[in-house]
Amino acid sequence: MRAARRRRREPDPLASPEAVRAVCQLLRERMPDLIPSSEKQLLRFLYAVRHVERRPATDTKRGRPPRWPREKLLEAAAHLRSVLERETSGRVSLNSFTGQYLPLLDFPEDVSAALTGGEINLHEASQLARLTPARLDCPPAAARTVRGEVLRAHLLAQGSQNSLRARVKEILGEVVTVSTEQMTSVVQKADELLEIDPSDKRHFFYEEMKRLFYAMREIRPEDVDDESLDQFMAAADQLSNAIYAIELKRRKKQPAKMPV
Repeated sequence: MRAARRRRREPDPLASPEAVRAVCQLLRERMPDLIPSSEKQLLRFLYAVRHVERRPATDTKRGRPPRWPREKLLEAAAHLRSVLERETSGRVSLNSFTGQYLPLLDFPEDVSAALTGGEINLHEASQLARLTPARLDCPPAAARTVRGEVLRAHLLAQGSQNSLRARVKEILGEVVTVSTEQMTSVVQKADELLEIDPSDKRHFFYEEMKRLFYAMREIRPEDVDDESLDQFMAAADQLSNAIYAIELKRRKKQPAKMPV
């Protein structure tokens, strides 16, 4: 089998923390009374902007009241689209900016430096950024060392972003095999949730996981071109982060084991 190699890519002027902050500043200038000055709160605000467009207005009546009014979030979305249209000539959408570029503000400094230095692209940087002290269960200095070693090996081998992704998943212990029996269990969980309470939205989680499993069985390698692969990888990174957050919450709920 021929080894996958790095493809030549054009430099991405938006793929740096400074460029992302510049876009956020332009948005802040348009809505100075609403856009938070704190970067942490800014991230929450922009994720809320992305989220509000995915939910119908009727859903806002459930759960806790939103921190920011829906109409203000929609106004911010319109301004952000306008800024992105002007700054990127329409190349980057609101969803792409909040989903792929905004997380750059949380990347470790060494990963950001490799990205802005042109050693790696945005998708490769997002993979390296997953090697955090929390995920590796080690001090920050040790996590930085791991990232450095992975990056050096990746550049030396001229590896593809898919090979880097596979290596990161291996380090984090995320390489798993899903059997038909396990997927049957997933289907049963979704059905049980619907039977107990048809309005319980948690069944969507299991339904989407089931859809991914069936797609794996049906889609052939020749069906996946470079464009669709890039889109899938960007979405898969976000999915992995969401699943990790769920797993982290579950671990925190589990009672600590008493030493024997």
